[in-house]
Order: sequence, then structure tokens, then C-alpha cells
Amino acid sequence: MAFHNIIRLSGRQRVGIGAAALLAIGAAGGASAVALTRPNIEMAPTVPTAVSRLSSSSGIVNVRGRVTAVYGNRFLVEDGTGRMLVDTGRHGVTVAAGAPVLVQGRFDDGQLRARFLVDQAGDIQEVGAPPPHGNGGPPPHPPGGPGAPPPPPHAGMDSAPPPPPVGAGDKAGGAPTPPVNSDAPPPPATAPQQR
Repeated sequence: MAFHNIIRLSGRQRVGIGAAALLAIGAAGGASAVALTRPNIEMAPTVPTAVSRLSSSSGIVNVRGRVTAVYGNRFLVEDGTGRMLVDTGRHGVTVAAGAPVLVQGRFDDGQLRARFLVDQAGDIQEVGAPPPHGNGGPPPHPPGGPGAPPPPPHAGMDSAPPPPPVGAGDKAGGAPTPPVNSDAPPPPATAPQQR
């Protein structure tokens, strides 16, 4: 008889247990979604890779060397085995020629795509783009955010404006506009024809 009393629940208790079960299912689903959307964590090697061996390596590598030249957002790093072009992404770098540096990144298309730079003092500078999420990741948003109008075309300062549409000067009996950058006077206006 005691077993029968344990299973018996009031309506209020059933609603409470149902709500707790739904919360547990929601929490488990949310945790699964977060785990699936996180990027894969890949650890960098602790031993630097020689520049001469980069072409045979894959994944994240560390290269220790000396900066030999800086070219905007790229620079050359040299170790005892060779030289390598390091791409730091869209942002400029604050390295000087002759400075020792440790570069962490991925070797791709004959250059090292840097993610972190470590200087002689041990200061870490984050550079380059983060690794893509999942398989390729989503494309970046356009400037101005999603739904923003496209940027205007880039015209040089010394380029002429576009010509007016054909017949634009003939409207309302006006004279056609002269050609751009022409010293010739405009042709005489024609009188509107009467019917």
C-alpha cells in the first residue's frame, strides 16, 4: 500500500515535474547547439618549425627568426634555414627590421599566414583573421552591416563625370550640352517644331 501512495501525484506536482523535464531538455539542447557551433580548438606546437621544413608541415606552426624586411602588412622572417614571407592580414604590423620574432600561424600558398606575433619581450600581438568556423565558416558581413547598400564605385579624382544620357539636352527646347573637356561652344538651340 505504501508503493501506491508514492506514485500518486497531485495535478500541481505533475505540472512541476513536467516543467522541470522541459527545462532539462531545453538545457541539454542548448548545450548541444553551443558545442556544435564552437570552433575546433587546435593547439600550436611548442617547438618552432624551421623555415626550410614549412612546405612539409600542416596545421598551426611556430616559426622563430629575425625580421629582415617589412612590406606593409607583410614581412620577411629569416632563421638559420631560410626566409619566409609572413602575411599578417589586413592590419598593419608593428615589427621592425632586425627584431627577433616568434610567429604563430598557418603555412598556406607559399607564405605563413600569421595569427600571433611574440616579440623579444614576450609581448603577444594578435594579427590576421581568426581561423574559419566549421567548414569554411560564414562569409564576412559587408561594410556597414547586413542589408547595407553597396559602396559607391571608386572614381579617381581626375576622372570626368559620366556623360549625360543621349538627348538629355534636347528636352524642353534647351541646347544640347557640349562634350566634356571641350573648348567648342555648344551647337545652337533648335526651335521647337509646331504641328
